[in-house]
Amino acid sequence: MNTFISHSSKDTPQSVRIEAALEKDGHEVWLDRSDIRLGVLLRAELQSAIRKSRAVVLVWSKAAAASRWVAAEILTAFHLRRFIIPCVVDDTPLPQFLDNTVYLNFRGNTRTAVHSLCRAVAEVPRTANTFSKVMTSQNPDLQEAIRLIAQAQAMELDRLGQRDLAGARGMHAIVDAAIKKAEKRWRLDLMILNLAGYHRKNAYMLKHWDAIQAGRPPKDPLLLRGEQFFFEALFVNPTDYSALNGLGSVLILERELEAAEFFVRRAIALAKKKKIVYTDAENDLAMITHYKTQT
Repeated sequence: MNTFISHSSKDTPQSVRIEAALEKDGHEVWLDRSDIRLGVLLRAELQSAIRKSRAVVLVWSKAAAASRWVAAEILTAFHLRRFIIPCVVDDTPLPQFLDNTVYLNFRGNTRTAVHSLCRAVAEVPRTANTFSKVMTSQNPDLQEAIRLIAQAQAMELDRLGQRDLAGARGMHAIVDAAIKKAEKRWRLDLMILNLAGYHRKNAYMLKHWDAIQAGRPPKDPLLLRGEQFFFEALFVNPTDYSALNGLGSVLILERELEAAEFFVRRAIALAKKKKIVYTDAENDLAMITHYKTQT
């Protein structure tokens, strides 16, 4: 059985030991030892390796929790309906959507854990991990804040689309004041996380508009900060289509088009299941198609 090992480069020694144990047990294993992680987030080779695997072994640690590569891999695995088997190497809490998954303890003597892992890989179900439905309650103040911020962000993007940069910057300033208050008061709400992620992405677009139009979007921590908000929301609810499209919109700006298309298509499909026409995501998909045709 093909098995994909998702890990942080800082956990390579533990990952190599897991690889050796699985191979000794007769499993085919894909472990990235290259410098891919210094480049694109999820290039075709990585996505292909996950598609060919039935199981994804997640080597989870403080370093893995901070890794955008690990986040992208396990979310891709989930949306490709590949089962994730967590192997914890320290006390870092697992992503919330994996809370119901039995994890293996690799913090001490690993002999028993290795034996259990080999058995778990051999018996892995042909489905994604199940996760508990997210139970939320939004009071009227929060609902109104979300409505106003989303409305202002839509106006900001509309003016940006009309190349009215001054008007877009004015709206961005209004959103900035509102989002700071919302983040302080409702930091854990998933919609606030998504709005915060889009706010950083929009700030990047305003800051680098000329470079983006010239096809030369620069590296900037703003995009990574936006991406972190989307990952945080998806670690709670991996089917949050707003966060999936937000992640895709960030990846478009980084010209990581394969990964962008994957997440945007998933956002559209999940919205469609709820009978929602996700126009913004459809527009993002059209943009990806346009860029891929140019390339």
